[in-house]
Amino acid sequence: MEEGSETLNGQRLIEFRLGQEAEAEQGLTVAAAELMVRAEATPKARRLRYTLWAFTVHGNATVGELAGTTDAGGGRGGRGWQRVDVTGAARRWAAAGARGPLRLLVDCSGCAGRVRLRLGGAAAARPLLRMRVAARAPRRRRALDCDAAARGRCCRQTYYVSFRALGWDDWIVAPEGYYANYCRGACEPYLNYHSQVVEAARLERAACCAPVRFSALSLIYFGADSNIIKRDLPEMVVEECDCP
Repeated sequence: MEEGSETLNGQRLIEFRLGQEAEAEQGLTVAAAELMVRAEATPKARRLRYTLWAFTVHGNATVGELAGTTDAGGGRGGRGWQRVDVTGAARRWAAAGARGPLRLLVDCSGCAGRVRLRLGGAAAARPLLRMRVAARAPRRRRALDCDAAARGRCCRQTYYVSFRALGWDDWIVAPEGYYANYCRGACEPYLNYHSQVVEAARLERAACCAPVRFSALSLIYFGADSNIIKRDLPEMVVEECDCP
């Protein structure tokens, strides 16, 4: 999510807008959303307990309903990235078309000047809206996915990699996982094993079902000093298989 900011009554607001890819989607359905805010406590306040509040802000610069709250503090839990569930507010924003920004005001009860919330500054420490949208039924092409291809033919098999199952969700912010996919099946005219062996011997090679098109994976993760880093990793997703 793209973030910006302004102020209301001396308090900094945070704004989130959909990226270009999400704007192209019609009828975006939010499954879950959380606001991530970095908190920095003074050495004497490391065990201080406090509460973060997030409120929506209307277009006329008035504070709206409570978007979410969370209790923090009491040891190392009071430092670093704090998470506030704002699913309801994000759903209402998406249902209204998300044409304008989602504007939030973050307040702290109990910080008493000893806990600093990083609501601006360097991009790696700014607030982050982590939003998970409801899965859509994939568009299937007969020559692409194995569940639509003729039995035994070269096709793309969907395969989901869960970062949570791998135990990587403690450092990967988003996504929760991704479809890596892989290729399987035989290539024409080598659907019969015996004919494939004979033809391979004649040509000294056999056509192989293999990836012919990839796409990148955008990964958001915690780097050094708990800064947030976004990186696009090339050729992480198999998009199409064929017999080159």
